[in-house]
Amino acid sequence: MVSCTLAAISHRHRVAGLDDPTASELVTRVRRGLRRILGVAPRRRARPLLVEDIREILAAIDRTTAIGKRDAAIILLGFASAMRRSELAALEAADIARAQGGLLITVRRSKGDPHGHGQTVAIAHGRSLETDPVEALDAWLRTRPSGAGPVFTQVRANGTVSSHPIKAASVVRIVKTRAHAVGFTGDRITAHSLRAGHATSAAMAGVSLDRIAAQTRHRDLAILVNSYIRPITSMRTTSSQHLGL
Repeated sequence: MVSCTLAAISHRHRVAGLDDPTASELVTRVRRGLRRILGVAPRRRARPLLVEDIREILAAIDRTTAIGKRDAAIILLGFASAMRRSELAALEAADIARAQGGLLITVRRSKGDPHGHGQTVAIAHGRSLETDPVEALDAWLRTRPSGAGPVFTQVRANGTVSSHPIKAASVVRIVKTRAHAVGFTGDRITAHSLRAGHATSAAMAGVSLDRIAAQTRHRDLAILVNSYIRPITSMRTTSSQHLGL
């Protein structure tokens, strides 16, 4: 409410050709004080997609089609790797190496690696063929134009697979579209739902914080703890379960 009021005051003064009073040092200090007293509303976080959610989404995808193979690979690889949407979109064929038990993926540049030193992400085979991220990626690679270049490319309306890479925004659209198709609603379903789902699912399975952090490559462990670990712990220890309701 304070911000809206100040914005209106600022606008009226600009229209009248007067100096903006909200830009003064005094007002700035007052606003900082109000934030400390009142706090700031937490940012709405993406809804984590858990393993059962991923299975439901995949079951509705026609994986005999090129676009189905691509979307399934993006969803499973995004979930299993905990990679960011920009990292998935920027993935190149040369970044993928086979290893015993799965894949090793080189992330050449990311939010947590702004200088481009490169980070390695390991992907293990899934227990089920339908949810195996390695098999899903291989199915798409057999459909995509062979050779070097972007891993995830555009698929035209007629089903023709292009050599042009998808964009990070396309990853968001794919996850939203596929999730909404099976009844997940709301704007909290994003590409980050895959990354959040990985961290949350791992925490629920009892995976240690250091192993989760190594996979997600979080620089700030507080974010990992407060966003994924603590909510799970809180639900297990809440006193509300003993109230007899």
